[in-house]
Amino acid sequence: MTLEGCRARQRRLLAEMEAQRWDLFVTSDYRTVYYLTGALSEAVVPTVFALRADGNSTLVTAAKGEWCAGETVPLEFYSIRRTITHPAHDAAGLLKAALARQGAGVATCAVEQAVVSSLLDRALQEVWPRLEVADATGTVLKLRKRKEEDEIAEIRESLRYCAAAYRAARETISPGRTELDVYLAMYGAIVREAGTAVEFLGDFACGERGISGGGPATRRAIQAGDLYILDIFPAPHLYFGDVCRTFAATAPTDLQMRAWELVRQAMRIGEAAVKPGVRARDVYARVKEFLDADPLSEKSFWHHAGHGIGHRGHEAPRIIPGTDDIFEAGDVITLEPGVYSQALQGGIRLEDNYVVRENGLENLFDFPMEL
Repeated sequence: MTLEGCRARQRRLLAEMEAQRWDLFVTSDYRTVYYLTGALSEAVVPTVFALRADGNSTLVTAAKGEWCAGETVPLEFYSIRRTITHPAHDAAGLLKAALARQGAGVATCAVEQAVVSSLLDRALQEVWPRLEVADATGTVLKLRKRKEEDEIAEIRESLRYCAAAYRAARETISPGRTELDVYLAMYGAIVREAGTAVEFLGDFACGERGISGGGPATRRAIQAGDLYILDIFPAPHLYFGDVCRTFAATAPTDLQMRAWELVRQAMRIGEAAVKPGVRARDVYARVKEFLDADPLSEKSFWHHAGHGIGHRGHEAPRIIPGTDDIFEAGDVITLEPGVYSQALQGGIRLEDNYVVRENGLENLFDFPMEL
């Protein structure tokens, strides 16, 4: 995260606070704190951010560095001088003291209610006994939908690791090797590319295991003729790409090649359909209708046609039939059509990541799609 990007996100939040007449915003979601300040904490380490309507802000964090906050209050999470057993209580106390020093003028406070603890609620009420509390969850989700360029840069970093993983997978996949062999080769390539350990999740199910889902790698041996779907999303920080490629364990059959072309064409249809102002459900319908119309697909396309990504795996806009989401410039999305059958010895799913721009899509991933 850059300080410039964090300032831009705080300005957008301040505009929402003004529109909704909130005097104060408070969150203890480590993801939202990172989003607004750049201070990255582990999920188990308490962190709190408070932003007043006048732009003054307070960050309680154990993270070391320069963060986008007017006042940074250090939180001691580990010490050899004293036993620390209640760090969340400590964080709430530090926030309470900081807010009390800033004085009155707060009638309404917006919080992310799903994550703000009773400790913070009590601290706020002790500073301002007549405080009115509003739920800011929907507002945070709305803001997060549009990505700043520093957020997109983090997604690009993840995609660089994806490319390294796919190169390793292509070199490793062959009959007799196991799903674990492929996974370990991919993870090793990511670690070498990153120079450190990186969280690496995804679907690593080969052959018919991939027809109705995915899951972690197992000792299953790759069979001749298998298709290997690798849907991966390494997370160097909290933002990550989410892409999928399918590899043939041996020379692909004519049927597999026809299925690949069908899925590739479905991606082109989705790419052409996504524009600012378009409903996500309409893009899903175009992709679904195209795939279902071809007997080769056996109407096997059962999942979403894509979704927004950011610092959670699935964010708005969700490309499903049951959504009212609308594409906007600044959305970062996936498109991922697929077809699956026993005749194919698995399935084919292809997925790229895109930024929705005013004039269409910018593809963030250029790794080859060939089987």
